[in-house]
Amino acid sequence: MKNIVIILIGLLTLSACESLEETPFDFLSADNLYRNEADVDLALFGVYSSLNTANHDLWYFMSTSGPGESVTTRFNGGNQLFLAGLNFNPTLAHGVWWSNFYRGINRANAVIANVPGVGLEESLAEQKIAEARFQRAFFYFNLVKWFGGVPLYLEETTNFSEEVIFKPRNTTEEVYAAIIEDLQYAETRLPATWDAANFGRATSGAAKGFLGKVYLHMAGKPLEQTDKYALAAAKLKEVVDSGVYALQPDFGSIFTLENERNNELIFVRPNVEDDAAGTVLTFFAGPPNTPFANRNGQYQFGFSLAFYNSFSPDDKRRDVTMQYTYIDANGRSITYNSPSNPQLPQGGYREPGGVALGKLKDAQNDVSPFAHDNDIIYMRYADILLMLAEALNESNQAAAALPYLKLVRDRAGLPVVSTTDRAALRAIIKQERKWELAGEYQEYGDLQRWGDIQASIANNAASRRIGVTYDPKMELLPIPQGQLDDNPNLTQNPGY
Repeated sequence: MKNIVIILIGLLTLSACESLEETPFDFLSADNLYRNEADVDLALFGVYSSLNTANHDLWYFMSTSGPGESVTTRFNGGNQLFLAGLNFNPTLAHGVWWSNFYRGINRANAVIANVPGVGLEESLAEQKIAEARFQRAFFYFNLVKWFGGVPLYLEETTNFSEEVIFKPRNTTEEVYAAIIEDLQYAETRLPATWDAANFGRATSGAAKGFLGKVYLHMAGKPLEQTDKYALAAAKLKEVVDSGVYALQPDFGSIFTLENERNNELIFVRPNVEDDAAGTVLTFFAGPPNTPFANRNGQYQFGFSLAFYNSFSPDDKRRDVTMQYTYIDANGRSITYNSPSNPQLPQGGYREPGGVALGKLKDAQNDVSPFAHDNDIIYMRYADILLMLAEALNESNQAAAALPYLKLVRDRAGLPVVSTTDRAALRAIIKQERKWELAGEYQEYGDLQRWGDIQASIANNAASRRIGVTYDPKMELLPIPQGQLDDNPNLTQNPGY
């Protein structure tokens, strides 16, 4: 069904024994791997496999969407509640992604180093290197958003001496500079599209889209390099003008298994119904006794009732994004917080569990919890349009921003916005991102760059439950304790 992921299954088996507590610099030897194009592609798929990590999807969600003001959890403690409530500490499960990202970085470095010796035609070799550099940029972008400055490893690690392995942190600016250089290389050498057999591989549109997003983050906090708004607008406009992508007419169709390869998607991680190449996130996101995510789904988190109520009843996204009512696996009608609900597992369908996610539905509810084939969407075209509107507005081009905002709101069934007041339009675009991209791994990063974390805590149900008040340390996640224990040259973020 998804050829690229089928190949990944074997690679994931190879990497399954890699300890998350070890310095992640393992890779197959160049002598027995890099002989021809097929070998290079196998190595590239190994880089992609660093994103496919079974139950770690839960912690990626909780570390990106979780700290946004809309996500809550039924738990009374532990990783889920602390991440959703911004009660961060260095031992939380977000730490698994440090190892995953650096594993992917070293694999990308190995491809970059070894492709020139394979003997491929020059443009093809550059395309393979560009694919590795795109992935390396993606990993570093996640790291710098979460942690600020992190150690930069830009060469294949073949020397495992302490001075090579145990690097200190680079500055945030240095990490962003490396990301930009990688994405600029990739955008001019990657193909605009791939055939169906290679669905999920990086494209020039993905490189341009992430370059625009990088500029937007650099324009916001903490760097506040406001000249980057114009760069973001120009780069995002290139994605729009490419003609490759378009909004799906029906918002709900974006996320269905039947329409997974639609042209709104820019960069995704394809999954297949297999324990080694599926996602567990669907299992955790579904409501109790759901026919959409395994009858025994965990219902670990959802959206707050206040977030559900923030939508206009006419907004076509609300009941796709959240399952306020649903028919359970026994054919019974269930409504959130209803006293007439039948007895359900996981404490029932009610506060404080949250309104379950609707963007992840897998009707094959009898598969293993780790085998759902919903793709993980890292970027889609609506995100591009909203970022472009934001970048134009912040560049004092509010009127130019309105058509891109209109495209997103038209599909949702919302009225036209006509204001060109910069502050008023900024608030509208922010809210539009919260509604459009809810649960799509954008929320914490948006709050960081907007400088809105302190204000958002007042709207965060999980924070209120555990009595969390704002502390400046919340602007970044803490460096994982295991990494600090292993690397004596690492320093913790302030306040932890």
